[in-house]
Amino acid sequence: MHGRISSRWTAPAGAWAVALQLALAGAVAAAPPTPAPPAVPPAVVPPVVDLATLQVTGEQPGPGLWKVTTPQGHVLSILGTVTPIPAGVQWRSDEVRQAIAGADHVLGSPGWTLDMDVGFFKGLTLLPLARSAMRDPEGRTLQQQLPAATYARWEGLKQSYLGRDRGVEKERPMIASGRLYTAFLKGNGLRNGSEVSDALKAAYKARGLKSEDTRLKLKVDDARAALKEMQATDLDDAACFERTLDVVEFQAPVLRERANAWALGDVAALRRLSMAETVRTCVESIEDSSIARRRGWTNLEARGKAQWLAKVDAALATHAQTFATVPVSLLVGPSNYIDALVARGYQLEAPPE
Repeated sequence: MHGRISSRWTAPAGAWAVALQLALAGAVAAAPPTPAPPAVPPAVVPPVVDLATLQVTGEQPGPGLWKVTTPQGHVLSILGTVTPIPAGVQWRSDEVRQAIAGADHVLGSPGWTLDMDVGFFKGLTLLPLARSAMRDPEGRTLQQQLPAATYARWEGLKQSYLGRDRGVEKERPMIASGRLYTAFLKGNGLRNGSEVSDALKAAYKARGLKSEDTRLKLKVDDARAALKEMQATDLDDAACFERTLDVVEFQAPVLRERANAWALGDVAALRRLSMAETVRTCVESIEDSSIARRRGWTNLEARGKAQWLAKVDAALATHAQTFATVPVSLLVGPSNYIDALVARGYQLEAPPE
């Protein structure tokens, strides 16, 4: 039995996963889950400021597909994904089902992954070190690490969404902010996109298709050495922490509107509501760390994009119908993947906005 850690740039939560993955380095994925501490009832969650932003519920189609065609007539159908999505939505897209039914190949979502297999029993032995790596290397609490004004903001938001959780105070700022963000989503009627990914996996399985991994592989040969290195590495994650607090404190209406836009297939709104800058800030705090520079884990966004484009070229050269998933932020934002495909000479049919 083996565990593998992976990361994608799908949402702010994806950036926080970067830190978690560097800290855990495969150990937690390989080991059985440990019992969670008793839940502390949270305080009353602050109300959403924009009362006009109503939550979409029920069966929704999501956005239409971007279709890329070669001169030979081979087609790549791309579903843009978003996380979080409204908690009350049941995703159902006839267009996607038809595209998968006609596909003879599937490409997974772009991003990057720490390429390291950790056996089950070895994973168990690494768990204490992994948990230690999630804490400040100098043993400081959040209050000791953060400016007084920032900590005061954190303390208020933590009380609203995490209650009296004391363990989080000992974690690195980026790790703590990830926990806050997760609780914030739940408190605002949002959830990750696992329902969509589960539905896609079922559709692939029904067609006998297996998704090809398109992520950039960052090879790690020694899990224990990587964890010890992470344990001793100080991350300059203050900017990421501040951006996270901004999202939690001020942008619940934006996230809800963005989630609704995805559920309703409103591409124009998705283009307007991109949160790529928040993700980029958190990823950069990892790339600027000493451990990332020593191991060559830099320029990940550009390298991941180049790898995905190469996979697309190979798929379109050999398969008549290919289906792929890509985060919407990478399809509609600056330096997006769609423009790169058009620059390669492919024809594009975009979904209606």
